Amino acid sequence: MAELINHTAFPALLYDALDQHDAGFSVVAAHLSYDLLIRPEDGAANLRFCEEQAPLCMADEHYGEPDRTSTRFESDIVPYKPRLDVVVNGTAYAPGDKPAPAFGVAIRIHERLRSLLVCGPRDWKRGLTGWSLTDPAPIAALPLRYEYAGGGLHRIENQDYAAASNVVGMGWYPPEFLRQFRGDRLPAPQIESHEHRLGGISDETPAAGFGFIGRGWRGRIDHAGTADAAWQAERHPLLPRDFRMEFWNGAPPAQQFEHPRPLGSVAIATQNLVAARDVPGQGVHFTVPVESVFVLVGLERGIGLTRDLILDTIVVDMDARKVHCTYRVALAEELDIAEVQLRYIAADERDAQREKAARMNPDPAVREFVPLPPSLMTKPAGQAAHG
Repeated sequence: MAELINHTAFPALLYDALDQHDAGFSVVAAHLSYDLLIRPEDGAANLRFCEEQAPLCMADEHYGEPDRTSTRFESDIVPYKPRLDVVVNGTAYAPGDKPAPAFGVAIRIHERLRSLLVCGPRDWKRGLTGWSLTDPAPIAALPLRYEYAGGGLHRIENQDYAAASNVVGMGWYPPEFLRQFRGDRLPAPQIESHEHRLGGISDETPAAGFGFIGRGWRGRIDHAGTADAAWQAERHPLLPRDFRMEFWNGAPPAQQFEHPRPLGSVAIATQNLVAARDVPGQGVHFTVPVESVFVLVGLERGIGLTRDLILDTIVVDMDARKVHCTYRVALAEELDIAEVQLRYIAADERDAQREKAARMNPDPAVREFVPLPPSLMTKPAGQAAHG
């Protein structure tokens, strides 16, 4: 395998991968971490590189037991993501930090708005006409985790009944459970999506949240292909032939976007994901830049080429005031790679690097070569593009 020489301050890894057609390729993934610096008076925030960069996430990290809790961070070690994932983790705070029975929270990514309804503890109550929701008790804050959204898992007579869209959730009860339940109250979900409000006690809704969707949940497992007996006998552990790369995208579908163009940016805003004591208006807005991170690939036949890494994952951790970005590029095995160098050019150094390359690279008398990624080969007309 080729060697990765990392000339940046960012954790990175070179690894091999196979697609569903058994085609091999190499992948370079790099992880960039920022501090989220929020100005209290207006919620405007800036990003500053963390002094200590967080490592690549080598395996899924859950909030607790993997089978019982939702995913905080997904593994960065994937072959390819067809789209940009934008995930927002955090806590919902009532307006003014004053306890309320229910309140809204929202995020906006580019011009796309998503909102959730958060409420205090409430129950399903059995009555003469069936099950209905009680009024919620007031709360001041609630972690935005799928454990509080509609869903769940029940074991009844040695058989598991799971909500296909959210196995770790609460407040969903299948008819098989209700037939053997003798009480008149059951806990109900505390987080709902405005697009998919709660129906009946046994009705399933898409997972309500801004975090990573479980790999085995409806809407994502559909992309995993056919893992039947024939696959087990003939191809395991290779991917099913009908596997789709969309499986590797873990954000809710409405939080997936086209890959941002090199040197572009991603605009993000949140509402009620910070406490009023920290930001009185409780709105925060900031822009994630697409950094100039690229590889210089040396080939066995003695020539080199450059490739931009693509920003394909943004995880905003509002509680920790951090933003984590994963960049990735796939390199075909037919390239016959000898060496891969990871390089970075800061935004305020791009023009100087362009000028230096234009001055030195064409001159055969100059021994120094200035590598530039494709995104810097020509000066872009505009840099605020998004998908």
